[in-house]
Amino acid sequence: MKPYIISVAFLVLLTPRIGQPDVLIEYIGHASFVIESPQGVRVVIDPFNSNRWLGYRYPASVEADVVLVTHPHYDHDASYYWGSSVPVFREPSSYGVGDVSFVGVEGKHADPYGEDFGQKNTIWVLDAGGVRVAHLGDNGPLTEKNVRELGRVDVLMVPADGDGHILKPAEIAAARESLGDPLVIPMHYRLDGFLNLPQSLGPVDPWLATQKGVVRLKSHRTRIGNAREPGRDVLVFQPSPELRVWSEELREGWSLLDQARELMASGPDQMPQAGALVNKAAEVAECIVFEFQWARVVAGSGDTDKAIALLEAALARAGRDDWQYRMSSRSLLADLYAKSGRAEDAAAQHRIVLEKSYRTELLDKASAFLATH
Repeated sequence: MKPYIISVAFLVLLTPRIGQPDVLIEYIGHASFVIESPQGVRVVIDPFNSNRWLGYRYPASVEADVVLVTHPHYDHDASYYWGSSVPVFREPSSYGVGDVSFVGVEGKHADPYGEDFGQKNTIWVLDAGGVRVAHLGDNGPLTEKNVRELGRVDVLMVPADGDGHILKPAEIAAARESLGDPLVIPMHYRLDGFLNLPQSLGPVDPWLATQKGVVRLKSHRTRIGNAREPGRDVLVFQPSPELRVWSEELREGWSLLDQARELMASGPDQMPQAGALVNKAAEVAECIVFEFQWARVVAGSGDTDKAIALLEAALARAGRDDWQYRMSSRSLLADLYAKSGRAEDAAAQHRIVLEKSYRTELLDKASAFLATH
């Protein structure tokens, strides 16, 4: 694996802020953490999209020098929040920034999820201040190859909800044993105090009830040194106090969209009523998820010009919204441009999709179009 070479200018920006002896671990929420090195390099792992699934929003105040992404699901990849000024790493390899070295180990997303991007999942192991922290993302059971490439692990961040959404309890136990019984930090479970979402995730308490050495922290951050403290086998963090529950408008938008999907599933005769609900969702909550769905309904009705205008406006104000629906919007916009005889505009949208998307069906469609234009 080739090392990542960082520019001298960027290293100047990463001069030590505060000389701290230990590594600071900060829990944001879901599967997102910040690991701050002794020299103050802040590594953000798996930031989540604010408008999807979880019921709470990612804090805009989180600072990052580096962003690591395990896989391109919206609840793990909102790396676009920091723009192009912060480097983002996704692929398996060896890297280093300041006093932090980190290795991406090629894994596989837990079944049956992630087939739309080949079930890729990069397991990250960071070494800061001599403490080695591994973040599994949504990886399935570890293979012998995974364990060899991870090497020594002092702290293991592992998905552990009561419903076994990603890993079953036996699979978590096997991972801990194969890695030499590191300190465990559970993640990727339903948080208390928000909207009781997502329904497909369980709380962490049922799993914790089967564990020994559980320590519930009173804060969302703590410092961890080289020496393992006795009686501390599992650390449970509080989520960031800056997490905010979804707005009433966003909640209503998702409720309307869910109702529309139920109607559409019941038969084609329900399409007009379902379309009206999607339109209302787009009006209630200015969010590209709903705007894309409404543009798709309009395009299906045959009003190509109106659908183009809707998508162009949605993309212009998308801001911090998720890349998946930005890319889906661009792909649909390319189709509509091509239908209107605007081949050059269509090609421009497909090129953006090729550069920034990870969804195989969008990439295949973009490649096919560009090969003939």
